[in-house]
Amino acid sequence: MMTENSLVPRPFDYHDRSELRLIFKQYLQTSDRSEKLSWHTITSADGLPHNWIYDLFQDSQERIWVGTWGGGLACFDGQHWRSFSTRDGLHCNEVTCIREDADGAIWIATDQGLNRIEGVRVLDAGLTGKSLLNLTFDQNGNLWVGCWRAARSGGGLFRFDGHSWQSFSTRTDLPGLEILKVFNDFLGRIWIGTYEQGLGAGVGCYDGQRWRSYTTAQGLVDNCVYSMFEDPQGNMWFGTLSGISIFDGNHFHTLTSHDGLVDDRIYCMLIDSTKKMWFGTEGGVSRFDGNNWLTFTKQNGLVEELVRTIIETSNGDLWFGTYPYARGAGGISIASYDHSKSLTDRILDLLPPPSEPKRLQDGNQ
Repeated sequence: MMTENSLVPRPFDYHDRSELRLIFKQYLQTSDRSEKLSWHTITSADGLPHNWIYDLFQDSQERIWVGTWGGGLACFDGQHWRSFSTRDGLHCNEVTCIREDADGAIWIATDQGLNRIEGVRVLDAGLTGKSLLNLTFDQNGNLWVGCWRAARSGGGLFRFDGHSWQSFSTRTDLPGLEILKVFNDFLGRIWIGTYEQGLGAGVGCYDGQRWRSYTTAQGLVDNCVYSMFEDPQGNMWFGTLSGISIFDGNHFHTLTSHDGLVDDRIYCMLIDSTKKMWFGTEGGVSRFDGNNWLTFTKQNGLVEELVRTIIETSNGDLWFGTYPYARGAGGISIASYDHSKSLTDRILDLLPPPSEPKRLQDGNQ
């Protein structure tokens, strides 16, 4: 970004082509926004078992797993789709979260319990009857499972160490019983986002000994927290129904549509490999690079604007899973970067190659 000091002219040798190229590059990069995205759509017409997408996940074999609400689970190996449903052993066809353990087994959260896939076998992994919404593994390999629909199945949080289950509830100081998100930070702490029938109970942080709660009383913008991530500086970002709260360990800072978000209802968040931040909302996708916001909607290529999940694949593509309320609508949008040369590079190609500056003789030019 250009600063006031960068605009102050300085003397330089116009005969030095290397310096001339550098100055052109510095100037052009301040306004070069030429990176382009090409968009593609995948729906049930292309092999998906259902168009309502709840979760996306890429495993260590680079397969893409798709959790749908109503159509079970789908797996894409790069060439073919394979579907899994109750006929294959899933607890139900409402799949809410997909994760992989250190041994390569795929864990599946559903609205009626937990499954595990080993090879092509779908196994019962427990918590039968529980309405599960989110999974994460901690640094020790423990599986954490967040539940919701507390009135129907009790809600709460569960931890599985490979042998036995431990439950957390409000009796053990868990901030809430309806868990929308479970997240493991760089320090090994477990964070949860809560719903509580739309009222919310804020976020909770577990350090291995006790729970600590943060709500609007401490500065959180909304007590219903759907998503979260940790940035490279260790700040926690929380996606709520009223915008984003950024927590630096002491204070909360807020970002809303007034700051550049396309919508304040934040359902999913991602930091990509280039450190850009992506936010899936009820009104499309917002991207933030630390300075500038970009918005993506149906006009830009999204198949629908309610985006429930985002992943970046190993080749740098971005997959957006949509979850509309209209029957028959929805599907997956894939955004691929156009790797053709940027405007800066194309103009620099027209300049002479770098060379040693010619010495002036006798002071003549």
